[in-house]
Amino acid sequence: MTDSGFSVNLRILSKKKSKNISNEFCFIRTTVINNQKINLVLLASFFLLILSACTGLRQVNSGKHLYTGSNIKIDSSKILLHPSATKSEIEDLFTIKPNRKIFWMRPLLCFHNMIAEPKSEKGFWHWMKYKLGEPPSFLEDMNLPYMSSAIENVLQKRGHFLAKASFEVDSGIKTAKVNFKIYPESPYILNSIKYPEDQEGIAGEIHKLQKTSILKPGSFYDLKDFENERIRIDSTLKEKGYFYFNADYLLFTADTSVASKQAIIRLKLKPETPAKAYMAFRMNDIYIVDDYSLRDYHPDTTLFGGYHLLSVKNQFNPEIIINSVFLEKDSLYSKSNHLNTLRHLMNIGIYKFAIAKFTTEDSLPGKMNVNILLNPFKKISLSAEMSAAIKTTGFAGPGLKLNYKNRNLFGSAELFSITLAGNFETQLNGDSKGQTSYQVNLNASLSFPKFIPFKIVKKDIRSLFPKTIITVGVGIYSRVELYDLKSFNTSLGYNWKTGQKISQLLKILDISYTDLVNTTAEFEDYLQENPTVRKSFEEQFIIGSSYNIVYNNLGRRAGKHQFYISETIDLSGNFVNVIANLGNSSSSNDNEPNKLLGVPYSQFIRIRNEERYFYNLTKTSQLGMRLIIGGGIPYSNSTTMPYNRQYFSGGPSSIRAFFTRSIGPGTYTVPDSLSSVSIDQAGDLTLESSLEYRFDIIKSFKGAIFADAGNIWLVNDDPQRAGGKFNINTFYSELAVGTGVGFRFDFTFIILRFDIAFPLRKPWLPESERWVADKISFGSSQWRNENLIMNIAIGYPF
Repeated sequence: MTDSGFSVNLRILSKKKSKNISNEFCFIRTTVINNQKINLVLLASFFLLILSACTGLRQVNSGKHLYTGSNIKIDSSKILLHPSATKSEIEDLFTIKPNRKIFWMRPLLCFHNMIAEPKSEKGFWHWMKYKLGEPPSFLEDMNLPYMSSAIENVLQKRGHFLAKASFEVDSGIKTAKVNFKIYPESPYILNSIKYPEDQEGIAGEIHKLQKTSILKPGSFYDLKDFENERIRIDSTLKEKGYFYFNADYLLFTADTSVASKQAIIRLKLKPETPAKAYMAFRMNDIYIVDDYSLRDYHPDTTLFGGYHLLSVKNQFNPEIIINSVFLEKDSLYSKSNHLNTLRHLMNIGIYKFAIAKFTTEDSLPGKMNVNILLNPFKKISLSAEMSAAIKTTGFAGPGLKLNYKNRNLFGSAELFSITLAGNFETQLNGDSKGQTSYQVNLNASLSFPKFIPFKIVKKDIRSLFPKTIITVGVGIYSRVELYDLKSFNTSLGYNWKTGQKISQLLKILDISYTDLVNTTAEFEDYLQENPTVRKSFEEQFIIGSSYNIVYNNLGRRAGKHQFYISETIDLSGNFVNVIANLGNSSSSNDNEPNKLLGVPYSQFIRIRNEERYFYNLTKTSQLGMRLIIGGGIPYSNSTTMPYNRQYFSGGPSSIRAFFTRSIGPGTYTVPDSLSSVSIDQAGDLTLESSLEYRFDIIKSFKGAIFADAGNIWLVNDDPQRAGGKFNINTFYSELAVGTGVGFRFDFTFIILRFDIAFPLRKPWLPESERWVADKISFGSSQWRNENLIMNIAIGYPF
């Protein structure tokens, strides 16, 4: 029974009995509520009883002990080098980890115990028991004497030659933990370092390297320093022709008899070092096979610039290939030239793979030949890609993309591509339900593996990876009930790299033009009430230049720290303004902007900075941070930034607790009278940050906990968007803040992401009411409908 049911019954009874009935109603209602409370208490007690029993100990057999962890205590009276790093290395020795606990419970172990042993080591039930569940970690499976020896070995590698480790087992009836006690003793110091005295051959080359050695007299002994020194010597020798040399041929010996806890270090070559390793090799014949195949391969051979070119089709300009080969006849072998050759050949974009095979001949001692085997892509390729999108704005619909590529348009490895893309979307919910939009774009690009029209010498190509890129595109975007946007763009730019981590793009000419057409009366009314927005739509004739530099060492998980830094500056209208004034094409009305070809052009400077930092906590967990700071300032011929150069905030790759492009500017919010016109909120300035903890759940299934904050602002005051202008004294109080959890299916080739987020701070509310964390109510359907945002996207947010 419900309260509403009681209310209906009360209305049909006589007035004389209303008092008694009212009392009876209150009694019955109170009884129902009390019963509900009792049921909830009983239910909660039942679950607590189940959880309290979920310790995983019930199935621990006699004679076995569940391993609950280790305690490592280091004798504080002794010096320990690099204590945090040493302790971390010791902890990595423990291959058996305690079963994960939540308070006193071990739910994953309990889940494992609940499932019967599967008959097969494959299949669903084995996956459930051993992947979703967690097998028990028993103390008896640990080799504790071996662990003590391994700990001593870690300390000895760091110079604590006399270190000792012992252990004690603290056991209960079914559980046990281990206490390790470590006595590091004082570390040894390097008394002196002696390299080979010979002045000739490879020994002489090694002798020269002593001046720059990592090992210094007076420093503490550390095995990693010796390993790094061997790698350094090997890398240097590889640059001087010693192709067959290996770091393992270097042997360091330590004489500890010289003084108390001191060592004399001597470096020598191992006796078993092969004869080839002592020889510095020079390049002899260099063969480049530009269309290598394992099938009936009978190529023609051409001598070009000192290189032997082998090809069946002879489809590529030899100069393009030769300019990417840095191994030269009669020069000493160099590993950096070897690797740069392969990188540059792959960077041309016409080859599937590039392999270099080196050979020697007894008749030519100290000489080596190389075969560079190249396998090209097909010259012409066609592809089609279908997609479906469900956006957090409520729009959903299909998409289609057609691609054409010609990887050798003029015979010099030019990459010509044409892409035709379109999508159709409709609003599934909200006030604008049924509103439709579509977009069609046709884009073409032509990339040359060199700088045109500049002539770059070969030694500069080695470090630049140069490309000239020309683009052109047209498109139409239609919000069927509001407006159409027709666009045109073209650019000429140069792309190059500095090493493996830094890439740069300079667009010396970047032109785009967007025309707002076919506006409806409803949209015109909106623009009439928002003249600044109208101007941002109208002033979209952009002629300028841009420069972008990116530092990127992401994907290199060997280190703890990873960075991505992108800096972009965009200038528009300056040169055109000079031409317009010289041509006397400015408007006669001082209140009107200057025009070129009868169209107002934009004049602005725009800067965007994005920084990402990732800290790899463990092999399966990572802490990621992102900061975006950007600003666009219109001046001279413009009073507002063009719409397609403004900033937006909110959405699946932005602040995920808010709808796409719905935040700001500042504290502005769309009034109810304009809510039916779904226009993205745009601003001239942006500040955005994200913090995300990522962790593996099982294999390709990953989780995340995140928090986002940010907003956009206007440079100039807009009376129609009150609160939108940036104020240095108040901007921090206008940040939108949200948090949530995410789940990702990472299949390497595609990453499907689900993020569920909700706001903690709403900047458009009165200042004292902006924090809304105290209003969180997951049990309320109204709160969930108004605040929970589900983001579905491809790829990580950053």
